[in-house]
Amino acid sequence: MNDITKEIKKIKFHLRLLSETIDSRNYPIPSLVVEMDWDGDDLNRAHDIFEKYDKKLEAGETVNWTDLEIDLKREFDINYQIVKSIVLAFYRNHQWTEVCKYYAKSHMCIEFHEIGKDKD
Repeated sequence: MNDITKEIKKIKFHLRLLSETIDSRNYPIPSLVVEMDWDGDDLNRAHDIFEKYDKKLEAGETVNWTDLEIDLKREFDINYQIVKSIVLAFYRNHQWTEVCKYYAKSHMCIEFHEIGKDKD
């Protein structure tokens, strides 16, 4: 392993340690981006998926909320637990809240308790 590779590996390790101090409730998107090892393009792709479902809601379409999960899984090669993290991050950041509420309602679990009790 060359010196540059060692330095990059060390910096990534330091960033991982620092990321553990990010409060995901107060800084949900930065926490998500670090947790997922995303770049700006990845975050934009996630926004695009949520926007797709937001447009369906606005158009009054009937939405199969499992499709949102499938889209996220395919796009990011993730599992259901990570889908929940993404939904919570956007919800806590006050982004795509209607999409998050509908998804949470159709996939109720303990992690979505805070979304389920939101009455607005």
